[in-house]
Amino acid sequence: MADYRQTIHVYDGIQQVLTTLKERSITTGVVTSKTYHEYQNDFVPFGLANDLKYMVCADDTRLHKPNPDPLLQFLQISEASAESSIYIGDTIYDYECARDEGMDFGLALWGCKHPDRIPAKYKFEHPMDVLSLLNSQ
Repeated sequence: MADYRQTIHVYDGIQQVLTTLKERSITTGVVTSKTYHEYQNDFVPFGLANDLKYMVCADDTRLHKPNPDPLLQFLQISEASAESSIYIGDTIYDYECARDEGMDFGLALWGCKHPDRIPAKYKFEHPMDVLSLLNSQ
């Protein structure tokens, strides 16, 4: 990613979504297939880590997505429950991970290559669409 850093950007609306969730005291975090080192190099420089309180990287669990262990690890460290949580991702592996952990899944269409193959409960066209879940509570 270092070779292409100048072409990589954070999707419009992501920062506003994270700020809104933080203001509403909603627990947020990231569950990634990246190692901790990759996370530090590829994710942290974009400034989003400050708004995501919890992090689970590939080296935090023995089994990886689509196995639900990374989400289980997140639930343990954040003290959240699967029933009151949603995992938002853009791959079939993200969907399968959430499904097998018994968690709702939201498909981030802005980053998804094959949305027709993923039977998500929620489909978000734009990052700001995630905030519609707050209005339904």
